[in-house]
Amino acid sequence: MLPPSTLPTPVELFADQQDGDLLTYPTGGLVFRVGDPVDAIYALQRGMVELSTEGEPGKLRYSAGEIFSYEDLAGSRLVHSHDATALTPVEVVRLPKARFVELILRHPTIVLALLERQHSRLREQRLEARHYY
Repeated sequence: MLPPSTLPTPVELFADQQDGDLLTYPTGGLVFRVGDPVDAIYALQRGMVELSTEGEPGKLRYSAGEIFSYEDLAGSRLVHSHDATALTPVEVVRLPKARFVELILRHPTIVLALLERQHSRLREQRLEARHYY
């Protein structure tokens, strides 16, 4: 158990959920495809995953300790807008959407962690964009 002053990371919270499924994928394996139903969120415990859409520039990469597919959940999409491909052997915890909502209600700080990560990604994109001008 963590000391009271230490907040668990989102991945640690996911790993503690009884309804979460621990899944492994080999390099090149598809975690989900464009058009698959958005019914879960994923916490990456090991490896690297890339989200991409054919014909669109830019790719999102996630590494161990990060959560992905929350963009589709937050956007209330019914189907995934990206393919999620394992760039290395990966281990993920798949948490059903309803359990994720319950987790947010019990641990609202998880939302702050997701917002911070999204803000960091936007900052990185802005810095990269400046190099093109």
